[in-house]
Amino acid sequence: MKTISKFYLFLLIVVATPLFAQFNVNNLSIEAGYGYTGAISPYQKLYKSNFSGLNHYNVGIRYMFNEKFGAKVAYKLDHFVNDPGGKVGITYSAVAVSGIYNVGKQLGLTYLTRDKVGINAHVDAGVAFGYMIGQNQHEKIGVVGIGLTPMYNISNNFALTADFTHNFTMKQHYGFDGILLNKDYTPQSGGYYNFSVGLIYYLGENKYHSDWY
Repeated sequence: MKTISKFYLFLLIVVATPLFAQFNVNNLSIEAGYGYTGAISPYQKLYKSNFSGLNHYNVGIRYMFNEKFGAKVAYKLDHFVNDPGGKVGITYSAVAVSGIYNVGKQLGLTYLTRDKVGINAHVDAGVAFGYMIGQNQHEKIGVVGIGLTPMYNISNNFALTADFTHNFTMKQHYGFDGILLNKDYTPQSGGYYNFSVGLIYYLGENKYHSDWY
């Protein structure tokens, strides 16, 4: 029985070590981006607007457990407003946690480009606090997202990034126009997307980050 227990302990160590091991590389980064937010649905066609525009902001901190897997915590701000004017709509202030997978490493892209181009895939889960513009109304909405983040390595400390994320909203009571969807307060699901460009700053005392190691 003791032999079996020792075997399972040994097996656990063998499996877990590659996941968390880092060999003289940095694994922490700070990221920020700005870009386009696009409302898909729901919103009413009362205005000559699609409630979309260059109104997306994000900032986050990412930790890579190894060269392929990591996690990220981010704050995102999206304004859905009528254009022109900006007096009708809703603002989403969201906090999200993401699972990160380095697709570029898996496909050998970083090797082919000599550590210049990479791609991260991510799955997000978070909460958005919606504030209706010009109204004393607000609500809390669950948001799930999936996206891709191409990266271009500038130096050991910086990388340029672009990101496309498709977001799904859960139990949305107000549309992106800030109007109540149903008088009986029945919620609906919805969706919106983000396209942003930004900058990654790598933290740590080592020369390389696990994105490019």
